[in-house]
Amino acid sequence: MTIVSEEQYRVLAFIAACNRSSYRPTATQVMLWHNNPEPAEAEYRIVQGTGVGSMGSVVRDYERMVDTMLGSRFQSTITSIRDQLLGKDARRELVKPGETFIGHLVRLTWLEETPGSGEEPGLVLTELGRALLRDRERGATEEDVSVVVLEGQDPLAYPILVGQLANAGAGLLIDPYLKLDGLHRIVVSTQLTRLLVSGKRSNNAELSAMQTHLDSASLSRPVEVRKSTKLHDRILLTEDGAVLTLGTSLNSVGTTTTVMSPMPSPARESLRELCEQLWSEATLVGPQIVEVEPDDDGLDEENNGGEQNCDGGAVPGV
Repeated sequence: MTIVSEEQYRVLAFIAACNRSSYRPTATQVMLWHNNPEPAEAEYRIVQGTGVGSMGSVVRDYERMVDTMLGSRFQSTITSIRDQLLGKDARRELVKPGETFIGHLVRLTWLEETPGSGEEPGLVLTELGRALLRDRERGATEEDVSVVVLEGQDPLAYPILVGQLANAGAGLLIDPYLKLDGLHRIVVSTQLTRLLVSGKRSNNAELSAMQTHLDSASLSRPVEVRKSTKLHDRILLTEDGAVLTLGTSLNSVGTTTTVMSPMPSPARESLRELCEQLWSEATLVGPQIVEVEPDDDGLDEENNGGEQNCDGGAVPGV
């Protein structure tokens, strides 16, 4: 017994591909793709010749029906019948040109046209288009990056690791001994949004340096760093739900051989839940939240009918 039909599977797969890249397609976007998997073909109408005029609409309907059912294999037979009934000078007249490949992607809202540098409009990927592209690229390299060996003394080990971190999207990296230069590289070269580091006293100097860096106005994008004294392992939670372990800290990659490997289910879900709990209980390092005090000038004077002293109380008799 088939629970999920082929058509249902296609729709579910489309939505899942978007969700894996943190995009939630609308029902309109899903059905637009479902109902239009290929560019629209050109539309024609039959211009009647010198044959039997009253048969024109009947022949046109018959031609469309046979063409739909049997395809191009019987096109010569259809043409012969049309010539006999409508006259040999009957012809097809273009009503609507066929849709271009680019036009089809624009209609599916995978691409959109924007003002270009020249006369023609430029093309950019929409959020939906980027989500589908990311999922396709992730699937193409999934077997190659399932387990990554980072060999000691390999000058490419660190760049390879940064590439793996970049593939994680807006994820969480737990690295107790992450240093300032590692933080900077993550900000510049990845899309990770959360970092969890050691909160032990021996790490105070590094934490102060990180806080200063995170509070800098020149920081290219926001990244939140928290600290905890309960950390031991290096763990990466990716945006699409995967959980990977790293044998050593980022600081040692390239000097010590280590492996980055994914966790299988159900251990993956348990470890992710534990990591999220560590994050929620951790203490903020930066960027610091700046609280803006409300401007209450004249508020107490209006409410209390008097001025305030330095302690915030109303001055008696005023």
